[in-house]
Amino acid sequence: METIAIIGGGLGGLTTGALLSKNGYKVILLEQHNIVGGCATFFKRKDFICEVGLHDMNGAFSGTIKEIFDELDVYKNIEFVKPNEFFKVYTKKTTFVMPHSRKEAIKALKREFTSESEAIDKYFQILEDIAKAYKRLEEKKWYQMALFPLFFYSLLKYKNKNVAQVLDSLTSNEELKLILNANIQYYNDSANTLCFLLHGVAQNSYLDEGGYFIKGGSYKLSEYLAQIIKKNGGEIITKAKVIKSRPNEITYLHKKETVRIEVDKIVSNISPNDTYELFDVDYHDKMDVSESLVSIYLGFSKNLKSFYGKNAYSNFIFDDLVGISDYEKMIQGNILNRGFVFVDYSQIDSQLTTEEKSFGAICISDDISSWETLDKKEYMDKKEKLLARVISKLETHYPGISNLIEYSEVATPKTMKKYLLTPNGTAYGYKPNTKQFFRIPQTKSKKVDNLYFAGQFVISGGFSPSIMSGKMCFESIVKGS
Repeated sequence: METIAIIGGGLGGLTTGALLSKNGYKVILLEQHNIVGGCATFFKRKDFICEVGLHDMNGAFSGTIKEIFDELDVYKNIEFVKPNEFFKVYTKKTTFVMPHSRKEAIKALKREFTSESEAIDKYFQILEDIAKAYKRLEEKKWYQMALFPLFFYSLLKYKNKNVAQVLDSLTSNEELKLILNANIQYYNDSANTLCFLLHGVAQNSYLDEGGYFIKGGSYKLSEYLAQIIKKNGGEIITKAKVIKSRPNEITYLHKKETVRIEVDKIVSNISPNDTYELFDVDYHDKMDVSESLVSIYLGFSKNLKSFYGKNAYSNFIFDDLVGISDYEKMIQGNILNRGFVFVDYSQIDSQLTTEEKSFGAICISDDISSWETLDKKEYMDKKEKLLARVISKLETHYPGISNLIEYSEVATPKTMKKYLLTPNGTAYGYKPNTKQFFRIPQTKSKKVDNLYFAGQFVISGGFSPSIMSGKMCFESIVKGS
């Protein structure tokens, strides 16, 4: 039986470990934090389970994710909850609800933008073409690869185009472009840099199948994958900081003791840069890393759905914006003036708190550079100002909501870096721009024997890509390639 060590207990590492352990490998997973999951985790405050990362997970019942979940019996042990809509966006001119259905989304958009019918049809056709091409790529045959330009024309057409370029080619309506791209921070920070292929395949998945929340919080999935590893004879060691690696051994600190173990192979669920540093290999990452996030966690003394009535689950508050060009200006400015997404977990059966109360989260794209140079007082003052500004904006749509806040906490990119130990505190791996997104995923190291990769730096950031990377890594190990 081969022994495989996994550095990092994010979803990529956990998925790899679960698949390996279920197929006869001895797995030892080392996690530097006191709990596994990476971004797929939680923390508790008062009566609230605070969801750290998950708003919506796409692809939960299709393609590679379904294959993985079927093999690991995830559906028998984890319950997924589907919100009623994709998202709701508030702009300076209108309020628009994007349905969780291609057909209904097209109808709603055409009602709102009566003169843009042709552009809307073209946009959704492009999304469908890209999705079909990606599916063929997953199921590729030798003759398709030989005739790649014929079978994968849409991938070649859009791999070097960003979202702004494609939307500009379809319409001059700035508001329509803003609404179609309202949830951009789920993938990146700017339409001028985000590769349209990622936008296309992800948006199509949400519109085709819907997004899902894991009932009880995303840690339920992380915990279940960890249980599979342990049930099949593997080990999960938390508070284990890896300090040195070689192709067949790992040295880590645990409870003030230095432990060295011999292994057959190693899987890294951390960044390539940090990985090669452990191996003392000269490596300079040429890839740009994605921005981080500011997350604001709110516990409410009332159930917001009961108090305000039925509303959207994901709410993009862009009250000061008319169009997508305004969005681009906004993200370059002061974070105190930025719009944000407010996720109201009371709108679904989230089971994050009691029925009488509710939990909410606010998310804003940001870079660590705007926080790491502040002294302690400046840092705390900025967090307080941001919290006050965000709550003030929420009051516009939820009058009196400030009086319902029982608990609040601001997590900055510095917070993310402290717990994730990722470059820039990113939760999204490499920046998914046109130069970096559409590439062959590298799960086997070209520099170190017996070293493999899983996680957000393999395909892209997000729950689904990280889980998919776990299967890719597992298959590489089994094939020895």
